[in-house]
Amino acid sequence: MRLESVQNAVDQARCVAARLTGTPAPYEALPWFWTEQFSAKLQIAGLGRDHDRTTVLGDPATGAFSVLQFKNDRLACVESVNAPGDHIAARRVLASGNTPGPDEAAEDGFSLRDWAAHTT
Repeated sequence: MRLESVQNAVDQARCVAARLTGTPAPYEALPWFWTEQFSAKLQIAGLGRDHDRTTVLGDPATGAFSVLQFKNDRLACVESVNAPGDHIAARRVLASGNTPGPDEAAEDGFSLRDWAAHTT
């Protein structure tokens, strides 16, 4: 898969450098991205291709929210708008592999930050 981002380039360079210095390891970095579009900061953790369910945390009308994307009942990607705490939590949760399911994430009061604090 082609990923054009600074983060991906740095992670791949580290992977190649490790191989060249005799300590090869598989490339397993979690893709993450960010951009600022006017007053909105969009941050993405994971890859949201082919997801089959979504859950929205927060209220898009306020301009601060996150969309959790699930594939086969596993969290695959989190797209956050003006919600940096959710983005940091998403990176931790996705990297750990211990993710909430879509039904759990859809419950009232669910917090990705609380999930990350208690499970990673």
